[in-house]
Amino acid sequence: DRDPDLPRRERLGFSVRRARLRFRATVAERTGVYFQMGGAGASAELLDAVGFYRITEDLTARIGRFTSAQPRSFQGTSHTRIDAVSRAAVAQLWGENTIGSSGRDFGLDLRYETERAEATLAVQNGDGNWSRARGNYRADVAGGNPAGGEDDAGLAVGAYGAYRPAAVSGLEVGGYVGYNADENSNTELFGRGRSYASYAGHLYWGARPGSQPVRLKFDLIGIRYEEIRVPPPTRGRLPVDQHTLGSSFLAAVRPHRAGELFARFEQYAPYLDGDRDLYVTAGGSFSLSALRGRPYRQERLTLAYGAFGEDGSFEDAPQLVVLQAQVLF
Repeated sequence: DRDPDLPRRERLGFSVRRARLRFRATVAERTGVYFQMGGAGASAELLDAVGFYRITEDLTARIGRFTSAQPRSFQGTSHTRIDAVSRAAVAQLWGENTIGSSGRDFGLDLRYETERAEATLAVQNGDGNWSRARGNYRADVAGGNPAGGEDDAGLAVGAYGAYRPAAVSGLEVGGYVGYNADENSNTELFGRGRSYASYAGHLYWGARPGSQPVRLKFDLIGIRYEEIRVPPPTRGRLPVDQHTLGSSFLAAVRPHRAGELFARFEQYAPYLDGDRDLYVTAGGSFSLSALRGRPYRQERLTLAYGAFGEDGSFEDAPQLVVLQAQVLF
């Protein structure tokens, strides 16, 4: 803890970081359902509950609770293909301050995907919380109040696209834009939820761990909240106009087909004209499965060091060392 008046704290131990169980069923190769359970302790959570219809070979319609249009470095990066032991901090902060840390939301979308390009258009609730009073609209007239929950008639819309040119192997460029009028509690400031516009862009050369000898990844993520006026302690009303901006850069080298070294530097500004927090991650991964000619992600050990520099200072910074094992079957 950086507070000089508090004693330093240390923790050492084992944990289950992620556990996933997936189920997928299709009928006539067009219609189907997909469910994913997640857990890391005594409780389990239904992460995804999706019904889908394949309109054409490349175009699919989906409805339910799932990951849709959002920054690439958040849930667009599968938990099995995370570069270190966790996603970029700026991506996690985007989720915590928008639709929720799980990165899922209730709604529907259209998804187009080919080998070289993908695009998603989504309309969603704007709050992925399972609570019936928030994101999960399960009101019933028998309850006496069909509207139920919070006073909220806002929805969210978003669009995501990415392109992978054939001329440069491993290159991917893409972006996201969205607007959320839900004003959910993740966006609260002084007790009031806010609507917001959000944007992101990414440029990757080697998106997946172990995919090529050298990998470079850059992400930029921003949120522009609606301006609100709040009463300060003194007379009058103070306008608050918040614009957050985060960036992340990762470099990785693969000295062996079964091993990779990586370093990631991030900065995050809760207010565009204010101080920036810094995040540093470095380490390496070793794939037992890649040694046997199997996919790199199937059996992977990752050792990573991380540090957080509040307001740009690493003095007495919180630090973390994690050794993580990943097994897919």
